[in-house]
Amino acid sequence: MRFLLSSILMLPLLAFSEPDEARPPLPIDSLWKSESFLKTLTGSYGIDSRIEPTITVDEENYLKDAAAAMAADDREKAIQVLTDAEISDRSPAIAFQLGSLLFEDGKHEEAATFFESALKQFPNFRDAHRNLAILHIQQNEIDEAFPHLVRAVELGSREGLTMGLLGYCHSARENHQAALDAYRLASLTQPGERQWKTGQAQALSRLGDTKAALSLFVDLIKESPEDFNLWLLRGDAHVDLDNDIAAIASLEVARRGESLSPAGSLSLGHLFARNGLTEKALLNYFTAIQSENRVSFPDAVHAVEYLVQHGDFESGKTLADSVKSSYEEESGSLARAEALIEMQTGDPESAAKKLEDWIAKDPTDGESLIHLAGYLEASDRIEEAEMRLEQAASFPDHEAAAKKRLGQLKVSAGDYGAAVKFLEQSLSLKADEATEEYLEAVRELVD
Repeated sequence: MRFLLSSILMLPLLAFSEPDEARPPLPIDSLWKSESFLKTLTGSYGIDSRIEPTITVDEENYLKDAAAAMAADDREKAIQVLTDAEISDRSPAIAFQLGSLLFEDGKHEEAATFFESALKQFPNFRDAHRNLAILHIQQNEIDEAFPHLVRAVELGSREGLTMGLLGYCHSARENHQAALDAYRLASLTQPGERQWKTGQAQALSRLGDTKAALSLFVDLIKESPEDFNLWLLRGDAHVDLDNDIAAIASLEVARRGESLSPAGSLSLGHLFARNGLTEKALLNYFTAIQSENRVSFPDAVHAVEYLVQHGDFESGKTLADSVKSSYEEESGSLARAEALIEMQTGDPESAAKKLEDWIAKDPTDGESLIHLAGYLEASDRIEEAEMRLEQAASFPDHEAAAKKRLGQLKVSAGDYGAAVKFLEQSLSLKADEATEEYLEAVRELVD
């Protein structure tokens, strides 16, 4: 005996980021090598005594000597000149310049000490706030960087680097509207900086303006087609817009560039499975579960159930065997998926018994209850099927699906009035166009 698993719930398509997590802002390592960054980091003084310490004659002499060494491309000498200065411990200007040179030289801990010294002596030192923030961001210390960037802006900093990094911090802290505003301001003074354009696109995507984000990603990819992170983000956007084929194309580019993570391979597998390309789906699922940084066991099980949902039980069995081999210590949790596969490819009665055993261990598994009800209905055990569906309906996450199945069960029994009630309850919990059309047809039978 075989029957359609019409009770199987639609499983969500995972995003290309880590499961259940939003994609973080892109790394900004390339920014540190840009000419605009280095120029800002070691910029010269202005004449605003509110945000910069006044330079004494002695300080000016030391700074000029350090500048001369830098002009001769001798950073080590410049650092030594400032380190040996007799007033280095009481000059915020020298502390700042020394911190900047050490930072540029990759000596982050020493640089932080001098930036902090400069701020202790002159708390409103705007550029010291900014450079210390940059240092923290390079160490991925977002929370430590954020207040220094905010203070730099309060003190009048509006150049692109400060505003762009402020956008980066807002994005990391999931303040997406603030991130978008900051990135847009950064692009006004640094229109050629791709990091800020990418940040805008990510913020737009997180704010739900996926079409605008996609347009930016397309432009950015035209400029740098070798940047596979952009292809991944473009794939995210196409998934949000239900453009499966375009999403597959974007992820395939990233995969061929060896930039697709195991989680990305899992999502690409879901896209192929959803579009009937199960052979390609299996290849990507195998990559996801056999890679060094493989996906979690629940996500591997999700892949098996995704194939089952789309009716490819043989491929589901193949993948289940591979999952059991790769995750030997956790293979027991595959029982539900294996039971569903067995209902179609083996012994339905044995499979139903396995589902019942599973439910006995986890009576809150509403999805399994609905699956079991489908088997019971096909076996003409209508009262038992109804009881299982009512049990599933007691769990909020599965109530809509269970009520829909109860409605369908009542239609099969000829009880159209009860069917209408259950279908209406299902729709009140979850809108569904197909269910609405089905309800209208059942209402005509009542009339």
